Amino acid sequence: MARTTTRARTTAFVDEVFLSVQGEGIWVGERQVFVRFSGCALDCAYCDSQRARRLTDRLLLKSEDVKGHYVDNPVAQTDLTHIVANLAPASAIHSVAVTGGEPLLQDAFLATWLPDLRGMGYRVYLETAGTLPERLARVIHAVDFCSMDIKLPSATGLRAYWQEHRAFLICCREAGVPTMAKAVVSSTTTSEEVRETARMIAETWDAVTLVLQPVTPMHRVASRPDPKAVLALQAEGLRWLRSVRVIPQTHRLVGMP
Repeated sequence: MARTTTRARTTAFVDEVFLSVQGEGIWVGERQVFVRFSGCALDCAYCDSQRARRLTDRLLLKSEDVKGHYVDNPVAQTDLTHIVANLAPASAIHSVAVTGGEPLLQDAFLATWLPDLRGMGYRVYLETAGTLPERLARVIHAVDFCSMDIKLPSATGLRAYWQEHRAFLICCREAGVPTMAKAVVSSTTTSEEVRETARMIAETWDAVTLVLQPVTPMHRVASRPDPKAVLALQAEGLRWLRSVRVIPQTHRLVGMP
């Protein structure tokens, strides 16, 4: 996990920075600079960024001209801003995707860095597990878009986080930040889980779109869910919400990071 020292406010542990397109959810296809922060307290069965679960010694920088070179961690706030600006000006991308790992573990850094990014004209797209509402509250003022996960036990292999997800969604609603809720679904996901998810969203902020993302086989997951089962899960969600979409990881289909 990120170190909670004074230095953590001006430096951060970052796994990689690269330019690509958003491959998941309702903003799919949007051009973004991705900043993947290191460190995560969870170990989801389907995790596709295992390296970023720990604090890495070096940041991998990828660009169109260079296959990749490394920068030592922790990286200074000014240096990280410079890296982002060199990859793309604010006018050339939809937003900066702040992802992980779990970026909110480094909320003290984000609380000062994100306002600086926005001051340069960048919009901030926060991608998070949706389990740390208190940390979100410290940075939500500097977030333009939020993609929060709903961690279904059947897919993650972890406990449920209903209380945390509800508080997280309330924070986004009160800040007026455009938000989507994304639930990875597996072959063992039940209609009861989707019902609980949809009811929680409907009771908290019914304008939010729920995205059901069929799991991509990796880490401890060997297969995708049956298409008919996914359609049935969507139908269950639509009993409670106006917008429930099925969207896979599209960047995986075209070989993009």
